Amino acid sequence: MGIAERDRRIVFLEAQRAENDAGEAEVTGWNTLFYRWAAYEPVSDGERLRAAAVEQRSDARFRVLWSGPMVQITGAHRLRFDGADWQITGLKERGFKGEIEITAWKIPEVA
Repeated sequence: MGIAERDRRIVFLEAQRAENDAGEAEVTGWNTLFYRWAAYEPVSDGERLRAAAVEQRSDARFRVLWSGPMVQITGAHRLRFDGADWQITGLKERGFKGEIEITAWKIPEVA
């Protein structure tokens, strides 16, 4: 993938946790970890049909260059893109220390 394809700025987020009255850790917010340039590719309707996805949601793939900080990213993190938060559902290394492909779905805004 060429540098020109990574034309979208995304922010990786980490959960901020606090203990509730029951002594359990609950998410109280999301802190910025770091920024990366990424290629953005919405998942097509055809792919969603083949995957038998019935939920009404926006899915996408983001491709970023491999880096040391990217190694810590898991499904427990989120990313922020185009003013919305996205739940990370998959990470796949493409080539040895080449690219990382991130699959995510857009978290609906609560009114």
